[in-house]
Amino acid sequence: MPLALCVEMTDPTLDDDGFDTDDRGEPSPPCSYRAALAGAAPFRLRLILRELGRDPGRRTTGLAEELADRLEEPGVVAGLISDLSPVERQGLGLFALTETAAWPAVGFGETLRGLGLDQQQAIERPMALGLIAPMPPATDPEVPLWPLDPDRVGGTRLVVHPAVLESARITEPEGEGPPVLDEPARLVRESDGLEAVLRLAALWQLADTSPLKRTRQGGLYKRDRQRLDEDPALAGPIADVLHPLDDHVSVWLSLARSIGLLIDEPESDRIVAAPASIWAEHGVHLPQMIAARWLGGVDLTDGGDDPGSTLALRPVSLLWLASLKEEAWVSLDDLATWLSVRMRAPTLPALSGKAERRRGRSADETPSGDPMTDVLRSTLLGPAYLLGLVRVGEAGPSRAPAMQLTERGRYVLGLGPPPPPPPRIEQFLFVQPNFEIVAYRQGLNPALIGRLSRFARWSQLGSALTLRLNSDAIDRGLASGLSVDQIRDWLTRHGVRPLPDGVAGAIASWAGRRDRLTYYASATLIEFSSAEELENALAEWAEGTAPPPVRVADRVLLVEDEGAIPFRRFQLAGARDYRKPPESCVEVGPDGITLSADPARGDLFIEAELSRFADPVPNDSAETTLRRRYVVSPASLRRGSHEGMTLTGLAQWYTYRTGAPMPPVVRWLASIVRFEGAQAADAVRAGRPLIVRTERSEVLDGLLQHPDTRTLFGDRLGPTAAIVKSGDPERLQKALTMLGVSLLLE
Repeated sequence: MPLALCVEMTDPTLDDDGFDTDDRGEPSPPCSYRAALAGAAPFRLRLILRELGRDPGRRTTGLAEELADRLEEPGVVAGLISDLSPVERQGLGLFALTETAAWPAVGFGETLRGLGLDQQQAIERPMALGLIAPMPPATDPEVPLWPLDPDRVGGTRLVVHPAVLESARITEPEGEGPPVLDEPARLVRESDGLEAVLRLAALWQLADTSPLKRTRQGGLYKRDRQRLDEDPALAGPIADVLHPLDDHVSVWLSLARSIGLLIDEPESDRIVAAPASIWAEHGVHLPQMIAARWLGGVDLTDGGDDPGSTLALRPVSLLWLASLKEEAWVSLDDLATWLSVRMRAPTLPALSGKAERRRGRSADETPSGDPMTDVLRSTLLGPAYLLGLVRVGEAGPSRAPAMQLTERGRYVLGLGPPPPPPPRIEQFLFVQPNFEIVAYRQGLNPALIGRLSRFARWSQLGSALTLRLNSDAIDRGLASGLSVDQIRDWLTRHGVRPLPDGVAGAIASWAGRRDRLTYYASATLIEFSSAEELENALAEWAEGTAPPPVRVADRVLLVEDEGAIPFRRFQLAGARDYRKPPESCVEVGPDGITLSADPARGDLFIEAELSRFADPVPNDSAETTLRRRYVVSPASLRRGSHEGMTLTGLAQWYTYRTGAPMPPVVRWLASIVRFEGAQAADAVRAGRPLIVRTERSEVLDGLLQHPDTRTLFGDRLGPTAAIVKSGDPERLQKALTMLGVSLLLE
């Protein structure tokens, strides 16, 4: 059964495979608590309402809405959870731990099994109270949902009421945990936890520069996916990694969408960057948000089978590590052996050819042959280490990997206080005269990464980080609300050396170039027939609280507030909504070279378009109206050719703007001036033709076929007319006389 049933739980792993295949089907339907209740049987809903103290009688309608409204009352869900048993609260705590309202049923069951919890006890009472609802609902509501095995509930999701995420809490598992090592591990390594934030910052910049486009199946179009794979900051190798991530670009993409750093644009196929304010609002909490979404398996939603143990191993392994003493170390092999007794062995995913090429595995990496060990290794030594949840060392003579939970890991699980902040380093930037910035990771934190991402472009991520300053990056920073002084002061405060004068001057110059542009979210343009009429309108414009009109051309005014326009003083010739596509608004005169724009259907771009290849008619009698006339000439076409116009482009303009093909006379004039794409004009030949006409077509047919006369004729002009080649009637008259036919000359 496919995993992607509910979009709240998961986002599709974006891949260019969706560009040329429909195997993944339609996008997943919405998954929410109310959607899960809507499909539940009335029998089940009535039982739940009675448990909550409501008597629905024998009604069959309105039950789902009544149940949802009851649970949304203040304090109801929190009170129900407080009355549950520890096992039931632990099951609901998994939803709060991953900050998601939906879990795959098989993965949830494997997690309960790995934590030593009884599945029936964990979900029976919460389901009876309506705190958990299966989606899709069971075909037979009287058949219990458990055991949560793949052959019974594959593809099913368990959805909880949103208030559960705020009221439930996870606790340490009870019982004896995995065996610990007799001595501490050696050569301990611990990640700074910034790698995911840095990669997501680079991805956010790419989407902010140019939005990504989704296919119908939810994947990325090939050109967008290729752009991500070729970006050195996003797709480059990870410096501090113990186990390479499988296709880590897809991992970052899934995480960015799940935490809201990338947003699916409403009623569109685009994925856009979130506003820059997200870095100020959530920058400090980004590592915890990323870790919670990873625990929920957002990167496992590739359209394959329910991940089961692959997903369950993430919270199970970390929670059992949390149950040990803080100084205890556990061998990875011992942990895998211990979990193998409690859980099903995970199924290793079969990657497609494209995904296999993106794995990034090292050449000397060999699987152990044990699925539990291999998946646990990729889980703990891969993302868990990069996110700073575990520290890793070497144990024993075999130097086998061993791990223990970090302070950040306990905090993410909700089992410990926030980790102590690293020592603050105020100067960690080297701003070089070539506009390149070198940043040292020791001085960074998520909030500072967000600030840097707003006005500098990430170019390389490693032990030392590099960024570049350019006009586009500075423009992004100014658009996000930063000022030039704030950018320069920030670079100066955190720079090891003073800010180079050239860099400071370039930032001011780029900002000044932007300041010369004025952006109007919406405006109305009024075009007058002459500059004098515009001046008269300005003189009579009534003063008010609205901004005054702005002159943007000699005959055009810009008005921000349409309500301030005194329409009763103007004679309105036409209106145009520039959000709509251009209309056919130009009429071609009978001569083929005269063009006139209809003001009722035209727009302000039409005159600029006409002036490229045509000239205004001098002393035009229609000059006092908006209908201005233009004439096409060899000189005007030659000007258009020098400006880069082509015959194909000109033909398309005639089709769009006149609704008819280009007139032959214009095509002929274009060939005279050697327009790009036009054949050179042929010479025009002239002569005095002699035309022969007969009463019947049979007579002319005979003349053109007879050997004595057929050589004397040229082109046939019609059924009864043809041209004599030489233009001299004497040879024709002599030949006809020999045949006994007379020739009458007119």
